[in-house]
Amino acid sequence: MANKRILPDDQDWVDSFGNRVQRCTAKTKSSGKRCTNPAVKGYTVCRFHGANPKNHGGGKPGNLNALKHGAYVKKLLTDEEKVIFEFALESIHSDFELNQSTDLMQASMAAFYFTKWHCAVMGNADAAIGNFDVLFRKQLEALKATRVQRDTSTGTNTTPAEWAVALLARVKESKEKEANGDKTKK
Repeated sequence: MANKRILPDDQDWVDSFGNRVQRCTAKTKSSGKRCTNPAVKGYTVCRFHGANPKNHGGGKPGNLNALKHGAYVKKLLTDEEKVIFEFALESIHSDFELNQSTDLMQASMAAFYFTKWHCAVMGNADAAIGNFDVLFRKQLEALKATRVQRDTSTGTNTTPAEWAVALLARVKESKEKEANGDKTKK
């Protein structure tokens, strides 16, 4: 086996079938020493450490498969769809008082689904219309639910901490009223 050979880490070549070839530059996980396998032609590493002649350096240019959902919404839209997305997001911003964390993410996803729904309607894609309609409505419902959770009868609080402080103040007021009412009855 090639891995059984002991070579100094600074040696940049190995003998492979009687020829001197470039050595893999990767380090092994098990020992932390430099790999003793020959590098694949055109690569600096061996086949075990990532060289694959059929796939030179990953996916095709423009491949969006590795992007995480929601983080790159604008990359998933065409230029025409971006205009619709910006309009939908601006409309949501005007209707809701949004915080800069979860509300903004939900608003972005709602605008994205609205954009895709709009494009499906324009393209007469019946199955996609129903799917994006459901997703869009769910995002709006989630956005409304978080807003309702923050709202109190005394006004809108923008954080859960403010909502909790307002609730504690009301509890304290009601206890004081009870205490004052009990003293007047005696």
